[in-house]
Amino acid sequence: MTRFVIIVVDTNRADGDDLARELRELLTGSADVDVVTDVETAQQHAEVIEAQGGLIPVTFVDVDLADRLSANVIRLHDAPALSRTKNVVVTSKASLRGADAALQRGAVHGMITRPWSREGLRAQLVANLAAFMIEHARDQLDDFGELLDADTRDRARTRILQQRAATRHRPTSTPLLLDSSITDTEIEARMVELFDRALGHPPRIRVAPGTTLIEAGEDVGGIYVVLDGIVRLSTRTDGGEHILHERSTGAIIGLLSLASHRRAMLQCRAVTEVRAVPITLDQLAEALGAEPELASLLTRVLVSSLARRLRRSDELQMELDQSLAALSEARAQLVASARFAALGEMAAGMAHELNNPTAAIIRATQHLVDDVAAVVADDGVREHMKEQIDATPMSTSTLRALRRDLTDSLADRVLADRLIDIGYTSLDEARVAASMDDAQLTQLEQAARLGRSLQVITGAAEHVQSLVGSLRAYSRGEDGQNAMADDVDVVAGVDDALRLLSHRMGEVDLHREVEPVAGVTARPGELQQVWTNVLTNALDAMHGRGRLSVVVGPVGTDRVAVRVIDDGQGIPPELCERIFEPRFTTKGTRVEFGLGLGLSISRQIVEDHGGSIRVDSAPGRTEFTVELPTGERHE
Repeated sequence: MTRFVIIVVDTNRADGDDLARELRELLTGSADVDVVTDVETAQQHAEVIEAQGGLIPVTFVDVDLADRLSANVIRLHDAPALSRTKNVVVTSKASLRGADAALQRGAVHGMITRPWSREGLRAQLVANLAAFMIEHARDQLDDFGELLDADTRDRARTRILQQRAATRHRPTSTPLLLDSSITDTEIEARMVELFDRALGHPPRIRVAPGTTLIEAGEDVGGIYVVLDGIVRLSTRTDGGEHILHERSTGAIIGLLSLASHRRAMLQCRAVTEVRAVPITLDQLAEALGAEPELASLLTRVLVSSLARRLRRSDELQMELDQSLAALSEARAQLVASARFAALGEMAAGMAHELNNPTAAIIRATQHLVDDVAAVVADDGVREHMKEQIDATPMSTSTLRALRRDLTDSLADRVLADRLIDIGYTSLDEARVAASMDDAQLTQLEQAARLGRSLQVITGAAEHVQSLVGSLRAYSRGEDGQNAMADDVDVVAGVDDALRLLSHRMGEVDLHREVEPVAGVTARPGELQQVWTNVLTNALDAMHGRGRLSVVVGPVGTDRVAVRVIDDGQGIPPELCERIFEPRFTTKGTRVEFGLGLGLSISRQIVEDHGGSIRVDSAPGRTEFTVELPTGERHE
């Protein structure tokens, strides 16, 4: 029985022992694995094995791709005992740069990068072992058991038989370039057949995913005929890598640059494991001279590749047109955003103009209270009017219970309603007032109505004044210039935003939890924009009903946190980070790209203030948390 030996040439003293151990596990005793440390030892060891009747199907050369690579591999290939051996390069690099001479001599048959995977190592071993056995020890294929399964052996035998029994392509009166009855696959197979016949079956190489076959900007010294796998053509700009062709590359790589005598315009990289035939410029010239039919085949393949790439270029142009249309739409939306900014300036001006008359109304109401009280002669009526100005309205349930008790006590529903309208909230006081005559009750009624009217006027004016203050803070900041201010009150800012959005509350149940917090150094107007954006986002998700919680409190000793929690439908986990992107929104229960600038701007503002904003969401609960540093900050 022939002894088979796999040699690992560990020139780097790197991980040859680990590689040998994995190879032994894959071979399961069907071949020995020997480790040597240099090329000379490998040559001597191979001579001993050959003298003993052994065979060396594959060597794994563990060496980084550098100037010494080609020299080392060629020396192995030229050694008589190793001339038939398949050489697989093991390297930490992801490029075939430096291997040109070895490739030209047909000395490199595969490549695997460190760290390798068990599956990748097995694929390289099986492919090169099968190729060697078919060529040199076909009758002993079964010695490798499950490693070379029946399908692998059958495919290998079929491929060799096809190569040996190949005949010239059937002549046709139709020019090959125009013959639609012949598929590109058939053309490519015939082309490989002619290359094999002209060049004595040049070696196939296998490269791992991520390997660079051709580097952009380098001289193109030949072509690759891709037999299996996918390669990618790309270019690199300041904006990063741009993929131009992947499924549209064609079987020939490098021919366009070679034909125009130019450096490679694009980078070619393996996407999957690739099996290819490297053809140097000299080999290509030799093959074209030996097999004239190759010229028409290459023309057909080149035209087909150009057609695929042109179609891909058309697709890229369409994508570019769509991108330009989207940019045009974005520009229009930004113009609209600028209009909103102008409206904000107008709102700031209106707030300033409204502030003065509102303050005048409040002052006039206070004077009116004093003047009316002065002209009312009856002390009891005057005090009752003042009490009604400051009275707190009773809840509906309390008022209903008082009316029921007073009606039962007086046995007079009309009188009970009259006493309640006057403003009596105590059952005992109401019973005493029930003994007054009609004139006294009428005077008290008039005093109560006057007091309540003055209360409404004062309350409405103060509400308008607070809204105006909130609008001014949101639009421009406290100082009108929106510069950095010390000791900004976060709680007041959140309350201002809640007042501005009170018309959006609908049936929302608002829960406000506030702890004492230190002030922050910030631009008040920008922070106001953050609170408004976050609250608006929550209200949009709630559709006018549900529970909204706003929690403000300290975090440690130097930060303050504002948490806005809603019970809306929630945000899918994969979208939680994207909602902070410009023009991204989940409004309307659907994901879409619209104006959607609120949260993006909010994050920028918060980060500019040294803080952070995040979102945690699950169905039925979404929480936005804004944290800001307290104390002084300097720009």
